[in-house]
Amino acid sequence: MIHVCFGLYDKSGKYSKFVGATMASIFEKTSSLVTIHILHDATLTNDNRDKFSYLAGRYGQHVKFYDVEKICPEEIAFLHEKLADKINSRFSVGTFYRLLMKKILAPLGIEKVIYLDADIIVNLDIAELWQQDLKNLPLAAVPEEIATLGYMIHEKYVFKKNFVNPKNYFCAGVIVFNLNVISENFFRDGVQFLLDYPACESHDQDILNAFFSENYLKLDQKFDSFVQADRRRKFPVVKKIYHYAGRCIELKLDEPYNRLFMDMFALTPWFNVETLSRIGEGFRASNDTFNNLFQQYVKFCLDHRRVFLVDEANLNAVKVIFDIRDDEKIIILKDQNSIIEFMTMMRNQRKQKFFITCLTNYESVKILLGQNGFAEFKDYVNGMFFLTRAQANFSRPEWDLINNM
Repeated sequence: MIHVCFGLYDKSGKYSKFVGATMASIFEKTSSLVTIHILHDATLTNDNRDKFSYLAGRYGQHVKFYDVEKICPEEIAFLHEKLADKINSRFSVGTFYRLLMKKILAPLGIEKVIYLDADIIVNLDIAELWQQDLKNLPLAAVPEEIATLGYMIHEKYVFKKNFVNPKNYFCAGVIVFNLNVISENFFRDGVQFLLDYPACESHDQDILNAFFSENYLKLDQKFDSFVQADRRRKFPVVKKIYHYAGRCIELKLDEPYNRLFMDMFALTPWFNVETLSRIGEGFRASNDTFNNLFQQYVKFCLDHRRVFLVDEANLNAVKVIFDIRDDEKIIILKDQNSIIEFMTMMRNQRKQKFFITCLTNYESVKILLGQNGFAEFKDYVNGMFFLTRAQANFSRPEWDLINNM
């Protein structure tokens, strides 16, 4: 029997379908018996629970449910007491449910378990992962540098404080746990670590790495392959476990990674007439949003000269699409000094000019501008709304459409 575990906190009721898609991908690709263990709380609705049971039953597989608030009330109370100001504002409480696997599953005689995030599609036989020999090591995982093909973030707090060697830092979305080696106090020790070091950005992943990064089985990239990295390299879809980190799923089904996800989602009981209706409603809302943005843009640009902050990769497209005149300033984003120059002009020429950002990382720049007193559609607009994917070579986020399916 292969044991696979998920942590589930689903306040909106929209998260369960992603777990369902992951489950369907497991069942489709294996002939082995699998038991799915779902560590959940009161946010699991009866309808979603029934859908999980139906999905497993249709494949002749098993699913079991564990209400962590009832099974581990003291640990959950400890979590809320220690991290009350961070839960939901910085991360979901469900992030920590995986840390309770030892306490919940080990008493049932389960010694080994695969933990998966809900943004995973298993496109190989899960038995390949299950058969990895952990020996006496606490876990097996894929180093992030390998999973992301070198696109990992190098500015993590745990690196700066030398808690973890970047070469050993592993992804927490796909882990095989050896429950015999995990400490009985693992959950409380993990919560305490985050309390002691609140600057950690990746929460449970940083905890796991701080505890185990020097002593784990390093797995091949195929067991946790980041979709965005494989897309950049134009790799074909093959037998791998694909990690859709960064909400990178879109409704562009001629793209192989999107199609893989949708093929698996379509096998779940969450794919129904209501789903198609919500997708249609989402497109209509998206169109209305764009029209409103365009109307604001037209009002904003009347009788003003424009200043552009642009990614160099987008420069040619921006010049053509916005028909930039010779007397209009273009600042190419190269480093922090470029943003400082842009903000200085915003302060000095607020009434004479208006400012357009055409940046792939618009959301992070928007936060920075807000921290410096600038407001969208008052001081600047996001020019990327008016560029197509082909013109700017970027993927327009469609997460709201996917999430609301």
